[in-house]
Amino acid sequence: MRLLLDAGRMTPLRATVSYAVILGTLPYLTLKVSWLTGGRLGIADPELMNSPALFTANLVTGGMDLVAIVIALALTHRWGQKLPAWLVLFPAWVGTGFLLPIVLSSPAIGMDFVTNGTGGTALEPWVTPVVYASFTWQGVTLLAAFTLYVRSRWPHVFRHGEVTSGDLGPRGLAGAVLAVVACGFHVTWAITGDLTPTLRVVNVVHGALALAAAVGILALSSRFRGSATVAVWIGSAGMFSWGMWTAVTELGDLGALVQLGKGIGGVLLGLALLDKARDVARGRASQPTRTPVAPG
Repeated sequence: MRLLLDAGRMTPLRATVSYAVILGTLPYLTLKVSWLTGGRLGIADPELMNSPALFTANLVTGGMDLVAIVIALALTHRWGQKLPAWLVLFPAWVGTGFLLPIVLSSPAIGMDFVTNGTGGTALEPWVTPVVYASFTWQGVTLLAAFTLYVRSRWPHVFRHGEVTSGDLGPRGLAGAVLAVVACGFHVTWAITGDLTPTLRVVNVVHGALALAAAVGILALSSRFRGSATVAVWIGSAGMFSWGMWTAVTELGDLGALVQLGKGIGGVLLGLALLDKARDVARGRASQPTRTPVAPG
C-alpha cells in the first residue's frame, strides 16, 4: 500500500485515477466546446445559444472542467506535491463542493431521468443524463485522487489518530451556526416546499452536508480526528460552492440570501479547519523526540 501512495513516483493507481478523471470530463467539455464555437451538438432549439449570458455561463463552466483536469494531474503527479498547498487545496475544495452533492443525489436524479425523462425541448433528451453522469464520474474519481494526495502529502491527518486541537474559535463557531441554519432551511424546503421528489432528495443532501460540517467542527474543537476533518471538508465545500453559485444565479430571491449565508458559513468553516490543521502540525513539530533508553 505504501508503494501505491508514494508521493515521489507516478504509480499505476495514481495514473489510473488521473486518466479516469480526464476521461470523465470529455463528454461535458465536448458539449461546451461545440456550444462556444457555434456548434449545435445536443441542441434542439437553435435560439438557445444566442444569449450572451448563456455564452458566459458556458465559458465559465467549461473553464471549470479544464481546471478539474489540471487538478487531477496535480493530485496524481510528482510536480503536484511541490505546489503551494493553497493552489491545490482551494480548487479541490471547490470541486468537491460542486460534485459531491451530485454524486450523493445521483440515484434519485437517475431514477427521475428513467421515470420522467429530462423535460423541456431546448436540449436533446440525451444531453442532461450525459452531463450528470459526467459530473458523477468526476466527483468519484477526483475524490479518490484527492484522498491519495492528502494521505501522501499530509499523512498526519489520517495516521496519528486523535490529537488535541484547541478550542472552536470564532470562525468555527460562526460557521457552525450558519451551517445549522442552512441545514434547517434545506430540511424545511425538502418537507414543505412545492418540489419534485428528486429536488427533495437534493435538499436533504445539502442539509446533511451542512450538518456534517457543523458536527465535524464541534468534534475538532476537542480532538483532531481524521473522520471529523473529512466531515468539515466536504460539508464546508458543499456549503461554499453551491451556496455562492445559487446566490449569484438567483439574485433578488429570498432563498438567495439564505444561500449567501450558507456560502459565507462554508468559508468560515474551511478557514477554521485550516487553523486546526496548522495548530496540530505546529504542536507535533514542537514535540521533543524521545530517545529510547537501554534497560539496565
